Amino acid sequence: MNSFFVGDKLKPSFLVEIITKQKKINIYKPDNYSKNETFYEKYSLGKLVIQTKYDTIIFVKKPVPYKKNYLFVPEIIFKIKNKYFIVSKTITPLHI
Repeated sequence: MNSFFVGDKLKPSFLVEIITKQKKINIYKPDNYSKNETFYEKYSLGKLVIQTKYDTIIFVKKPVPYKKNYLFVPEIIFKIKNKYFIVSKTITPLHI
């Protein structure tokens, strides 16, 4: 499993966990109940926004090291069935 913080580098909007063997993604965002947790737990214990299987992942920029043990990317594009979704500061369907 790979984890990426996505959005604004100063305050990421989402934590994206990619389980490559199962081609599955979990996308989390902090909520009021997890706001006092440590940085990673604030996201992983927050609200599960999306849990689904994906077909393809496109990194717009190469992921970079972030806060010692993590990776950051400003946006990720997922192909799910015949649709594309951009995960950055928000989650937006991409119309092609």
